[in-house]
Amino acid sequence: MKKITLISLVLLIVIPVLLQSRVVYLTEEEYKELKKDERLHYWETLENELANNQKRKADAIANAEAYEIRIEELKKELATVNGEYDMVHQQILDKLGVSKDEFAMIQDKIDYFNNKIDNWNNLSDKELWKAKKSIHEMIAEYNEYRQTNYAKVPDFLQDFSDLDNRIANLEASLDAAKPKYYEDTYTVVKGDWLSKISGYSFIYNDVSKWPIIYRANRDIIKDPNLIYPNQVIKIPRGLPNEWKVYKGECLWRIASYPEVYGNAVKWPVIYRANKDKIKDPDLIYPNQVFEIPRD
Repeated sequence: MKKITLISLVLLIVIPVLLQSRVVYLTEEEYKELKKDERLHYWETLENELANNQKRKADAIANAEAYEIRIEELKKELATVNGEYDMVHQQILDKLGVSKDEFAMIQDKIDYFNNKIDNWNNLSDKELWKAKKSIHEMIAEYNEYRQTNYAKVPDFLQDFSDLDNRIANLEASLDAAKPKYYEDTYTVVKGDWLSKISGYSFIYNDVSKWPIIYRANRDIIKDPNLIYPNQVIKIPRGLPNEWKVYKGECLWRIASYPEVYGNAVKWPVIYRANKDKIKDPDLIYPNQVFEIPRD
């Protein structure tokens, strides 16, 4: 029973191995268990395997020699192509007016922009919005650099294409982070007045909205007819959720402001939301801060 099992095991090993042109060598004990005809067959298998290996070795040596010749030919072809590439590449750089030192600095500039974007992509919406000035400055810097010949060097075309996409995504993220109400700033220049500023296309594009600017800057503008160069004034965007009371204001007047409700009769809405601060709706005081409910 032991011999049958061992022989069966040997055949299971040898047959598939022969099909793969490989032999699993038997131990001395396993060899002794074989019958005479099985031993002859085993030796034939070993001899065939040796012959196969000798042929494979000879073929490999021949192929190796052929490959070495072809490798040398390819090396020469590669050297020729590299030489032609270097010549054309240098002609392109000369045409663009980019020196070798400047070429090396382009990658540094690309890394600079990518690192900036990486840092901002890790911020929360609130933090991102607070960084909007720096972001806009970087985007302006990038757009200016993008117009130079440095961005036209073929080696970096894909890098700049990727940066274009990353900056577009950053602008989209910044727009999504924009709160419902915020304040931009504007620096007054000589010849400005509030209605003129309000009429600028990048402000409100409407000269009649100058009171909105005035009310947002009553801490620094005492007379709406008197503003001065280099004053930095706030430009409200959206509708505020709270209101600081100034001298002379009452609830119906506050409700009438276009940046509040634009409707004086809605003053009770403010009153009901601030009953803890307003004992008498006819009596409110400067510097009180009221919640302005929004639907």
